[in-house]
Amino acid sequence: MRDLRAGTQLARPSTRFPSTFLRARYAHDMPCRVWLLVVLLIAHMISFLSPANRSDWMLEQIPSALAIGFLAWYERRPGGQPLSGLSYTLIFIFMLMHLVGAHYLYSHVPYDDWSQAILGISITESLGADRNHYDRLVHFLFGLMMTVPMLEVVRRHVLPRPGWSIAIAVVFIGFLSKVYELGEWFVAVVASPETAENYNGQQGDIFDAHKDMALALFGSILTATMIAIRQRRPR
Repeated sequence: MRDLRAGTQLARPSTRFPSTFLRARYAHDMPCRVWLLVVLLIAHMISFLSPANRSDWMLEQIPSALAIGFLAWYERRPGGQPLSGLSYTLIFIFMLMHLVGAHYLYSHVPYDDWSQAILGISITESLGADRNHYDRLVHFLFGLMMTVPMLEVVRRHVLPRPGWSIAIAVVFIGFLSKVYELGEWFVAVVASPETAENYNGQQGDIFDAHKDMALALFGSILTATMIAIRQRRPR
């Protein structure tokens, strides 16, 4: 079109949707936590295709679904704000580790096959173990990794003081570990023996729940100690 008065060429408005530009822009602006969630959901969909035991897989995803729902609510509620990128990364790694246990069954995660293929050694034989310890590893990682996001929540809503907030975060981690073990006990009561064994993964250890809670608490104390030492360093 021409402006007859100015004699200049006017650009015709484009009706094409600049999809390539917008996709690149939105991908660049998308928060890291959203990408972590997308990757996590894809991993769950892949795992769902062929788990070792589908009913156990579904049971194992209940805590994950509750956690993701809580995080979404926590950010989207009035006055809410997201956690730090470090917290979301730690949650993401822990959930992937949990998903591996759900996919293979915690008692049958083939880490010995993986170590044999990569390092040429058997982890179970090297440790002199008589059971699969993947469940113990994940309980330890729960305390080790979840203390950081728990501490963020405590300092925002319970107590901002550096020392006491760390202690309260450790207590909350211990409490959540206990709640999870109570959930395992409930499954053992209401479910079939096979389902209960697959879900609980005691592998004949009558003190399995106690050891799991102790490892979670130890992992939390370890992280809390590192945070306390870092806070005391002169800046």
